[in-house]
Parts: sequence; structure tokens; C-alpha cells
Amino acid sequence: MSPSQFLFAFLVSWCLLSSTQATCNVCNSVNNLTCYSSTQMQACDANGTPTGSPTDCPSGYVCVSGTGGVLCEPEDSTGGSQADCQECNKCDTSQTFACTGTSTFALCLGTDTVQNSTGTCADGYVCNINDTQICGLSSGGVAPTCSYADDTTTTTSTTAATTTAATPSTSSASSYCAAVQSQGKFAVGNDAYTTCRQYIECNLVSGSWVGQTYTCPGSLYFSSSASLCVAAMPSTCSTSVSSTTTTTAAPTTSNPNAYCQAMQSQGYFPVGTDSSTTCHDYIYCFLLNGSWSGQSYTCPGDMYYNSASKLCATALPSTCSTTVASLTLNGVNLD
Repeated sequence: MSPSQFLFAFLVSWCLLSSTQATCNVCNSVNNLTCYSSTQMQACDANGTPTGSPTDCPSGYVCVSGTGGVLCEPEDSTGGSQADCQECNKCDTSQTFACTGTSTFALCLGTDTVQNSTGTCADGYVCNINDTQICGLSSGGVAPTCSYADDTTTTTSTTAATTTAATPSTSSASSYCAAVQSQGKFAVGNDAYTTCRQYIECNLVSGSWVGQTYTCPGSLYFSSSASLCVAAMPSTCSTSVSSTTTTTAAPTTSNPNAYCQAMQSQGYFPVGTDSSTTCHDYIYCFLLNGSWSGQSYTCPGDMYYNSASKLCATALPSTCSTTVASLTLNGVNLD
């Protein structure tokens, strides 16, 4: 019998023992194995570090780590057997963040829903849903919440999102589309003489957002509701406005209006991850005359903005930890 066949047979023989759910990638001292994914296990070396190639559980079985060791148990639709490695892409108890990969995470903004956000841990750190600083030092014994098996797809999508949103230009319609993350036609501004006659068409081409700016022919205006050029001036347009900026402005935290155009939602949003500066700030987004607008605020005194509670607080938020390397929200880089 080969070593892999022996390991497989050993795991199946334990499949009916009772156990309790544990964390992904944590070596179990009973049989020196760990769950590599919800349906795979992996051997650990003498130092308790996962190593070697993962082994699949039989069809209909899931990997569970408990008092009897790491075992393959029958999958139970009633919830009697709970597989390990199920906390990936789930918001933590404070509704601040969710681990999306072994070293990546996303914001939850006070909800149970993972937002369109990409965060990366500093070199040598991994994302752990129970870590008060989001990312913990792997060499210090912190195990990633997400399975290493998820990293192939997670890294691909994360890279694509980061590349799409990189270095947006004030004159680039594609940068605007990367921030909006939606196909269709969008109004540019509310100046009846200029921007009300323009629109941006966004399309997803080979995984990248591409935008093109158009001007309605003749004296027609662009109607957001009809998504067409029309003769009647839309109510969102004004003859008393001379807009110096348009929705194609770079969606950065230093430009609240463009930032809120990227958020596409009314409410309070974080500005950055620097504990000495941007962690004290936040932006309130609101819809005004059909256009998204934003207002910047700074928490009083030494207080910090907490993206989960959406309040100013005395405690430093976990998003402001030095273990966090970078963080974006709807394509906007949080400084």
C-alpha cells in the first residue's frame, strides 16, 4: 500500500468519530494532519507545519478537525457534520472584514455582506478572521482562515481588480467604468450647456473595464432614465451650473464627489488606513439632483472612524493596522 493510500484509508476509518469544527490550515496534534479545504486534508511535518500534497476525502465526505483528529466525515445536509474551512469570505463578528484568501481580505462595512473591496496583508502576514489586526504573522503561528486551495482563484480576481483600478486618469472614461463596475451608459454631469449632453458607455472586455465618452448629436441631452439622447432637457440638468469637474474625475479619497460616484450608495465610508492621518477621516455620500456628491469629515480630537460601526471611536480600527499593506473599496485606493 502506498503512503497516500494508507493516509486515505486511515482517514476514512475515523470518519464516524465525533468532532468539533476547527480552523482551516491548523495541524491537529492527535494525528498530525490538517484540513486543507472543506473536502481535502494535508499532512503536517514534525514542527506542526502543513506540508506535502493534499489528499481528497471520498465523494460525499468532508474534512473535519476535532478531538479525534482530522477526519473525513459523511457530509450531512442537516448540519450534523460541519466541514472545516468554511469561514472564508464570511464577515467577522464585528462585521469589519472577511478573509478572501490566505493573505487577502475585504471590508464588510457593518454588514454580513462582503463588499467590493480588496485588502492585502503585509509580507509574511496572513488573514485570520479572529485576529484583532486582521492579518497575523504566519511565522508566529497564526494560521490563515482561508484554504490555500482558494488562492488560485482569489489571486487571479484580486490581481484583475487591482490592475483595473490602477492609476485612474481625470480624462479616462475607462477609469470611471472601473470604479462603477457596471455595464451601461452613464451621465457625465449636470451642466445643461456641456456635460448634460455627454455620457460614458462602459463595457467589460476580456476581464477589463473599458469606457468611451460620447456627445449627443445636435442639441440633444443624455437622459439617465431612458439611457438615450433626448430633445427635452432632463430635470437633473441646470442652466445655472458651470461645472469644472465631471464624473470622470479620478475616484480618489481626496475628491469626495468622484469617490461617492464610485460608491454609488448613500452613507458614510472610510478614507484610509494610516493611523496618524486618514484613519481619522470619513466621507458622507449622498445623491443631489441626480448626481452623487460627497462631503469630507474628520473625527474630533484623537478619535478614529470605524467602518463597521460607522461612528468615530477612541479605539484604533483593525483596518488601520500596520499589518495591512493595501486596501481598496469599489476600485478606490484607501490611503
